[in-house]
Amino acid sequence: MSEPEGAVGVEEVPAPVSEGTQPQTKKRRASENGLHTLKKNGSVDKKSVDESYFASYSDIELHRTMIEDSVRTNAYQQAIFQNMEEHIRDKVVVDVGCGTGILSMFCAQAGAKKVYAIDASKIAIHAKQLIEANGFSNIITVLQGKAEEVELPEKVDVIVSEWMGYMLLYETMLPSVLYVRDKWLKPGGKMYPERAVLHMALGEAQWITKYEEGTYDFWVSLNHVYNLDMSLLADHAVSRYKDVVHVHMVAQEDVLSFPTPICDLDLNTITPEDLRTISRQFSLYSMGSRQLNSIVLWFDVWFPGGLKLSTSPDNEDTHWQNTVLPLATVPLQQDTKVEGELTITQDLTNHRFLNVDLTYQVDKGEEVSRCFKMDDNCNDNDF
Repeated sequence: MSEPEGAVGVEEVPAPVSEGTQPQTKKRRASENGLHTLKKNGSVDKKSVDESYFASYSDIELHRTMIEDSVRTNAYQQAIFQNMEEHIRDKVVVDVGCGTGILSMFCAQAGAKKVYAIDASKIAIHAKQLIEANGFSNIITVLQGKAEEVELPEKVDVIVSEWMGYMLLYETMLPSVLYVRDKWLKPGGKMYPERAVLHMALGEAQWITKYEEGTYDFWVSLNHVYNLDMSLLADHAVSRYKDVVHVHMVAQEDVLSFPTPICDLDLNTITPEDLRTISRQFSLYSMGSRQLNSIVLWFDVWFPGGLKLSTSPDNEDTHWQNTVLPLATVPLQQDTKVEGELTITQDLTNHRFLNVDLTYQVDKGEEVSRCFKMDDNCNDNDF
């Protein structure tokens, strides 16, 4: 049932949240470990995955992490106010995945006639309270439910959403935004953001070398401490580290090549089917004589009017950080060519996770193939 005009309602469509879940870490997650229900074929039940995902976004600390990322929050505020007269004032806006409602309130401050704030997690209850406390009850209606299930009373002029995950596509939230676009956005309506580009480059991540040395030395040193030989685990620990996608900042000086785009998404036209598999052949050339030990990925998004939000190592750090794929260390000379193909696919057992397949060769040498799974383990990099 629709809320009466001028009232802020939290409409459950339903509320897919498990009670008694543990608080999350401050990093963004695509799920909560331990809450999934396995099917007989070994895949994870989609409903269970979504419940875990939305439960993780009920944690206020997670929203603090995102809001205190001033690069992120300021970019949205600036984009909204920069275009307020043309796109926002007296217009109808929907905020997909509204969280605390801060972007919805930016739109209300910019003169929006009506804002529909959608979120499937219990954070929607806090959003309602915050909207009332800030005096926007007559403008913003909070709708608690999945974006694909919420019914709006009218078409909208603008879609605002902060849907980006690590490596741009982690969490797989963008298809929900596209669903709302196709169903509720008026012809000629605006997307905030309207374009997204994922970049990759060669890297020499110094912390990889330090970790490898530290973990190897730890297992070997136990022989001296306890008179027990645990060194068999040293190589295994180093090898396991290289099989995990890492979310970590890379210093600007540790990027060894100019970047190349992996995908360039026009959010006005891209479809969910286009996102299921993204593949790009690449050729990268090293700058200087260095030690290649990783592929580094980051993304940029653009808003109407040209304002850009960047997670590049060249810019101020964001909570998204960079995404790092560890490689076996190889020495490079100036202009050494590294070529291959990078493919990103949605994981079949958990649609919030990603599989990253990389094949590459250095200076026309032996082809190397690596397979990475981007799941909740990619967050565990606090060393």
